[in-house]
Amino acid sequence: MPNIIDQMEEHIFAAQVARLCRITGKAYDSEFIRQMYARVKEQYVAELQKRKIRLRALDGARLDEIVSYIFYYHLFHTSHMPAELVKRLEGEEKYRDMLVRDVAIYIVINEHLNVEKISNTSVYSPEIAAYNMACSYSLYILGSFKGQDRRMNGINNLFKKSMVTIKSVINLLAAGNSCDAVILWRHLHELECVLIVLCTKGEGLFFQYIKHMEYFDMEENPNAEALQQRLSEECKAFGVKERNAFINYGWLEYVEGFKEGFGKEYRLNFKDGLQKIAGQSARHAAYASASKILHPSAWVVTIRDDKFYKFTVFELFRSLVNIVAQIKGYAQRYRENSDKRSECDNYSRTIDGYLNMIARNNKIIAAKYAGK
Repeated sequence: MPNIIDQMEEHIFAAQVARLCRITGKAYDSEFIRQMYARVKEQYVAELQKRKIRLRALDGARLDEIVSYIFYYHLFHTSHMPAELVKRLEGEEKYRDMLVRDVAIYIVINEHLNVEKISNTSVYSPEIAAYNMACSYSLYILGSFKGQDRRMNGINNLFKKSMVTIKSVINLLAAGNSCDAVILWRHLHELECVLIVLCTKGEGLFFQYIKHMEYFDMEENPNAEALQQRLSEECKAFGVKERNAFINYGWLEYVEGFKEGFGKEYRLNFKDGLQKIAGQSARHAAYASASKILHPSAWVVTIRDDKFYKFTVFELFRSLVNIVAQIKGYAQRYRENSDKRSECDNYSRTIDGYLNMIARNNKIIAAKYAGK
C-alpha cells in the first residue's frame, strides 16, 4: 500500500494534469505523462549531479513545475498533429528519450542557473494581488455577455484586451521588470484612450472605427484597390495630406467636432488627437516619459528601478479607473445579454471595493517612497 507521501504525490500529479488539460483544451494520455514524469525526475537529479549543483532548501523543482514542463513540451511538439499520430509518437522510444533529456536540461538551466533579480514586489504582495483581483473580476463579468450585437462584442474584446494587458503589466512589476512595465503601460494608455472615445462619442463611432481598421491590412486584402481608392477619397474629403497619419487616426474624423477643429485644436496624432479627444491631455507628460525608454538610452540605465515601479503603479491605477468607468456603463447597457445579470447589477459596487483597496495600497507605496 502506498505511503501517505506517495498518495499525496499521486493526487497532486493527477490534479495538475487535469488542470493543464483544462486550460489548454488538450486531453493527453495521463499514463504517458506519468511515465515521463518518473523518468524526468531521475534525469533531473542526474543533470544536477553532472553539473555539480547542490540545491538549497526549497530550491528543487516542484512536482507541478516538472509536470508542466513535460506537458507543454509534448503540447509544442504534437498540438498540430492528428490524434493517431500523437499516439504513435508517444510510443516511440526515440521521442521519449528526447523529451526526458530536453525537459531535464530545461529545468536545471531555467530553474537553477538563472540569475535571480531583486524585485520591489511579488505576485503575493497586496498591491499586485489587488490589481489581479480587479482584472480577474472584470474579465469574469465580461465573459458573461453573449449575443450577435457587433458593437457589444467588439467593445467587449477591447475591454478584455485592456484587462489582460493590465495583468501583464503587474506581472512584469512582480518579476522585477519595472522598466518593461512602463513601456507596456504606454501601450495600455493608448488602448485606454481608444475605449474612452468609442464608449462616449456616439453610437455609430465603433462601426467607423472597425471600417477604418481595414486600412491596416490593405496588402493582404483582396479588395486592396477599392480600399486605396476609398482612402484617397476620405483623405481628400477631410483635407488630410498625410496618408499614414490618416490611416492611424483618421477614424477620429467621425467624432463630433473633430473635423471642424482639425488643423486648429486637433491633429491626426496621439497627443493632439486621440488623447485630447479622450480628455486625457493632463497625462501626456507621463506618456512622454514612458516613450523615452522605448529605445535604449541614458534613462534606462540611470533611473533607479523603484522609480519605474512607482511610476507604473500610479499611472496604472489611473488607467484602470478610466477603463472600469466604461465597463460599468457597458455592463448596464448590455445587461440583458449577460447570463450573470445580478453580477452586472453588483459590478459597480464590487469593483469600487477593489479599487479602494488599490488606492489604500498606493498610499502606502507613496509613503514608502516619499523623498526617494
